[in-house]
Amino acid sequence: MQRELGESYEALLSQIKTGSVTPEKVRDVTLIPLVGDVKLVIACDSNASIGEKKNDYYKNAYEEVAVSAMKVPLMEVLATGAVPAVVVDNLCMEMEGAGKRIISIMRRQLEEAGLSNVQLTGSTEDNMPTTQSGFGVTAIGLLQMQDCRIASTRRGDRVVCVGVPRSGVKNERYSEYDRDTAKISTVCRLAGLPYVHEILPVGSKGVRYEAGQLAETAGLCFTPEERPEIDMETSAGSSTAVLCTLREDDLGKLKKDMDIGVFSVGQIG
Repeated sequence: MQRELGESYEALLSQIKTGSVTPEKVRDVTLIPLVGDVKLVIACDSNASIGEKKNDYYKNAYEEVAVSAMKVPLMEVLATGAVPAVVVDNLCMEMEGAGKRIISIMRRQLEEAGLSNVQLTGSTEDNMPTTQSGFGVTAIGLLQMQDCRIASTRRGDRVVCVGVPRSGVKNERYSEYDRDTAKISTVCRLAGLPYVHEILPVGSKGVRYEAGQLAETAGLCFTPEERPEIDMETSAGSSTAVLCTLREDDLGKLKKDMDIGVFSVGQIG
């Protein structure tokens, strides 16, 4: 076993040096082959001019902003079936005060989601004074391809939205702590349900667009509900909602298993 791993590592190292490793971009995540059937999964997100500083365009407490900044890339990694290993937080602000507070909030979010083993690292700006808030967060995980959920949607699947799509800038103010706002733990919960096929956090382009992406990745098409219970066009901002696919017969189970709103938005054909 060790010999096989050593040979695989040497082969990977050779590919990296010659530039022959081919990363695969799928929606908002990048997959890089490692050893055997294991791939590195990377997702990134940025957040600027939202916070408590003097020149922030949209004033919001760091208790909210820190959660939204970290959860988007982390949810994207989790949704692939990967095990998250590292979260990198690059904070464009000072460590003392705002930086320490934000890092503490991020650590607490990981603990509450049962991900306290995930390493949190990063950097702050302590050389120049900053008058606007800025975040760059990267989540990195390891994916064994037998656990991969990408393109696992099947013909005839029901597409479901878990949580309510909202954007604090475009719509009414909401809280990351609201019951109907999807959280990191929401994706962890969905990933643990054996009857759920594919999972995809909803971004700024809305439910209809993301559902189309789910179908397209699987080589299928999406037919929306004629009278959906939620707005399928509005931005979901920092992934306040998550899509998943499952068999029609399992929709009732999902509604019982989740402690957040579950809405059917269409079908895969």
